[in-house]
Amino acid sequence: MEILLNVLGGLGLFLYGMHYMSDGMQNLAGNKLRKIIAVITNNRMMAVLVGVLATVIVQSSSISTVMVIGFVNAGIMTLVQSLGVIIGANIGTTITGWVLVLKIGKYGLPMSGLGALLLLFLKKDKYRYQSMILMGLGLVFFGLELMSNGFRPLRTMPQFLELFHRFEVTNFGTLAVVVCIGALLTALVQSSSATLGITISLAAEGLISYQTGVALVLGLNVGTTITALLASIGAQANAKRAAVAHTALNIIGIMWIMPLYWVYLDFLKSFSNPDLNITRFLATAHTGFNLVNGLLFIPLVSYLANFLIRIIPETEGTIKRYTQLDMRMLETPTVAIELSRVEIGKMGQKIKIMSKAVEKIFKNNLDKTSSKVKFIFKEEDHLDLMQKEISDLLTGLITEGVSQELILEAKNQLAYADEYESISDYYTILVKLHLKLQDKDLVLEESEKTDLLILHKKIEEYFFFTLTAFLDRKEGIHDESIKIRGEITKLFKEIRDSHLDSLKSQKKDVFYSTTYIDMLTTYRRIKTHVFHVCEVMVGEKAI
Repeated sequence: MEILLNVLGGLGLFLYGMHYMSDGMQNLAGNKLRKIIAVITNNRMMAVLVGVLATVIVQSSSISTVMVIGFVNAGIMTLVQSLGVIIGANIGTTITGWVLVLKIGKYGLPMSGLGALLLLFLKKDKYRYQSMILMGLGLVFFGLELMSNGFRPLRTMPQFLELFHRFEVTNFGTLAVVVCIGALLTALVQSSSATLGITISLAAEGLISYQTGVALVLGLNVGTTITALLASIGAQANAKRAAVAHTALNIIGIMWIMPLYWVYLDFLKSFSNPDLNITRFLATAHTGFNLVNGLLFIPLVSYLANFLIRIIPETEGTIKRYTQLDMRMLETPTVAIELSRVEIGKMGQKIKIMSKAVEKIFKNNLDKTSSKVKFIFKEEDHLDLMQKEISDLLTGLITEGVSQELILEAKNQLAYADEYESISDYYTILVKLHLKLQDKDLVLEESEKTDLLILHKKIEEYFFFTLTAFLDRKEGIHDESIKIRGEITKLFKEIRDSHLDSLKSQKKDVFYSTTYIDMLTTYRRIKTHVFHVCEVMVGEKAI
């Protein structure tokens, strides 16, 4: 029981440390991770490099591949691009083994303690993230030390030694069994790092040979692909193809290396001596396999993609999405928040086009059969759905336990999306009011139409001003925003008072008059929502 508790406790601390390291590195990387993803092109080597760098940052091939599945599902990444990134992720994940090569297990506890203290008392986000990495790294080494200490008593227990010897790799059959055990163990814990940590602990205590250790390491490459397969459930065809490709790449890799297994071991010995440093030997084996396997498959990426397209048909009845967002992106919050910002920018651009269309509808007195009128109603529906998809992602992100900085940005983005959606509603209301006048065979008087279009133009410029500031991350716009808002308010009052004064000298249809006033009021509400966007941008309006 004591052995079991030590091993389980060590494994738990090891995994928790990996989690903290991942969170700290993602937050510290911030927009750099988004920029790394953004450079993906159809250049295969560039895609592989992106996969390596992204996985080093997030410290998990599972997170990287789930992120890729989300990108493919959202249409941000092509299948060919995703295969390159997956190959890179397989290579990047081997960095964990090299971190464990450092023999600092006895310093793990003080490292994690120091990191925890700094995390409690430091206020600046940059230093807090560095503290998270330090604490996570300390927990990784402390957990590894606990696992090694937990396994140590097994060396004096004949029944356990006999059990381990049964799985000693001596021929092709035992090799296949141990590879399967490594794959199964990794699939169960859904962490290749956990299997690697257990393997290193067993090998360090002499409970398994280096031949068995390398076989377990090869198996974990297959087991880790279960995460991507699970993430692809319910996804579109291309996302499923990417997940299957991840599994296929590693299974084929195992198939070609197993017949050459003993040749591979001799090759590894030319780089590292297992008797002197078993951890380095296993890290070399892990990196060597994924590097060679990746180099073999890079030229075949297009062929593999075409083959997967043939065997995995397009998904029927796929729910149409209106943004390039996917809940799987929550695995990398810093990337998710930036992609959400891009989609909010797209909402703003759609409203910009809507505004131009409304202006033409008024100017040319277009009726409900007009394509521009139909366009307004269609775009308003699209913006409603975009706002919902953005809101779903951001709400999920807030509940993920991310940093306060990301939570604040997510809340601000929720506010932007809500304000933009409201603006689109009011532009639609303007068109509905216009159509109501037509239904009554009424048209705007030329002078009042001119006034209305002047107000429209002023509010349109105000919206463009705030949208440009949002897209360019421009600061210091509050004073200018207040000034423009004041000008619009003054213009609104002048136009409204002019209309009301005209009622004293000429009789007008009551429905016409109330509808015109409703139009003016609707523009005033658009102005208010645009100002709310400015308030959020300068941090003065709570969501």
